Amino acid sequence: MQTPKEKYSTRNHLDKLGEFYQQGDIADYVLGAGKSFIKIRVSDWRGDEDLKITLKDVVEYYCKWADNITSGCRVIAGYAGDWRLVDRLAKECLEWFKLVNIEALRISERSRK
Repeated sequence: MQTPKEKYSTRNHLDKLGEFYQQGDIADYVLGAGKSFIKIRVSDWRGDEDLKITLKDVVEYYCKWADNITSGCRVIAGYAGDWRLVDRLAKECLEWFKLVNIEALRISERSRK
């Protein structure tokens, strides 16, 4: 049985990232990840930007932006872009947090109600 420190160590998250992405091939745009964040590099017409997306950002996205069909633009963690790309990014982040921190997502949902 792992201690909490071992279970949530940085090394364990790298192992989890390897499991999360097919055949252990971590996507080039993923810079790092932890229990409550994932850091990625986004690229658009403005250039490259390193973006740290927290669990709170993902919850906020799904509460405020995910069902907004009036705009072609959506926002996550202060990054605005085409709704399809931002939605795909939010879904990927959500799946990551489901893998490493499902309990915090459940707590966030209960506190919303």
